[in-house]
Amino acid sequence: MKCHHENENHFDKMREHLKKHLLSMTNGVDIKGLEISSLIRMLANYYAAIITHKMEPGEISGPRMGILIRLLVAEKEGNTDGINPTALSHFQNVKKNTISSLLRGLEDSGYIERNMDPKDKRVFLIRITEKGRKMMETVGPQRLAMMNDLSSELTDEEKAQLISLLEKLLKSMQKRVDFPFHPTPDNDGDPDLD
Repeated sequence: MKCHHENENHFDKMREHLKKHLLSMTNGVDIKGLEISSLIRMLANYYAAIITHKMEPGEISGPRMGILIRLLVAEKEGNTDGINPTALSHFQNVKKNTISSLLRGLEDSGYIERNMDPKDKRVFLIRITEKGRKMMETVGPQRLAMMNDLSSELTDEEKAQLISLLEKLLKSMQKRVDFPFHPTPDNDGDPDLD
């Protein structure tokens, strides 16, 4: 998936054209917040498209990989019982029905197992299986290398600065949320509002 130079120039011209019209429509009001939002959305879409395009057949999605990473970390910290789906849905910032779908796919692939919580028979606990661990040992480093490659045109200093600025923006936004909110889209592309 390569972007041709002509397309880049066309995109830049279109962006400048839209920016000019937005500024005239808003009587010169600052539109940097809109520009940041637009760029972040485009980056997220590019990350998703590139990762999906480069995934090997049968390779798991980013959200499923996130669950396996969370289960591995919990296990390394001594939690051998597992994690309940509600905690995993909070970790992934998705609704319970979405986490159920993600877990079902992982379970069907043999990467996780579901067991009754010995302390509360109404609750299931999710654990990573040996097959899941082995898959993560192989696919995890490959996915990390791919993610690092996507930002390889930035210097280490630029990456650190960008991370710092994005963390600052995230904290700023979190301070302004005064309603139940899950920031990860749930299949329909829109953030979930409970």
